Amino acid sequence: MLVFTFMAVSCAIIIILLSLTGNANIIEESIFGKGSIDHTTYSKNAYDRVITDNAESLAYKVIREWDGTEQKFSSSFTVYGVKGGYKNQYEVRSYGAGYKHTYLATKINGSFSGSGDITNSVVLETGADSIDSLVLMDGNATFRGRIINGQTGRPVTESEMDAVGELVIRSYLNITDIPDTPEDWLEFCKTLEDRLPSGLMIKSEGNSSG
Repeated sequence: MLVFTFMAVSCAIIIILLSLTGNANIIEESIFGKGSIDHTTYSKNAYDRVITDNAESLAYKVIREWDGTEQKFSSSFTVYGVKGGYKNQYEVRSYGAGYKHTYLATKINGSFSGSGDITNSVVLETGADSIDSLVLMDGNATFRGRIINGQTGRPVTESEMDAVGELVIRSYLNITDIPDTPEDWLEFCKTLEDRLPSGLMIKSEGNSSG
């Protein structure tokens, strides 16, 4: 889903490409020019938002590709000549393998560049869910970043960053979540049994032969 609002935009070039051929689906959008925009892109595993207020120059591009087992999301944004405030911001989020990866730059002042490259895939044979997420930000702004682990059902913040200033930031997340199988539990029980004192054993439920 693409949502965008243009406010007093001048000299803007907007390109939207939609491809639904074969097994691959692609949405590509580019915006170049100067002025004020509020643009949001949504997908199942990624999100970005760009806001500018009377920018002297801006360039934004987003590409979404997806098929039955893999989704890719690529976002890039560059802006010059903005003067801070909450109307100048860039945000990237990704979700997958039970994790959430999010970075936000607000009150952008002067020049700024940022990008997000995200790939989410599922292996049908094993049910393994993988997320590969890279976020880059470079500029003068107020920054907020979080990596949250929700694999156990209760979200746990594993990394958090809050900063103000002219900074270069790189945040990378690569996680694979492999579902437990009966074989995994049998191997766990065998390993645990090997560590028990002599004469003790783990008895499976319903096993009357031991």
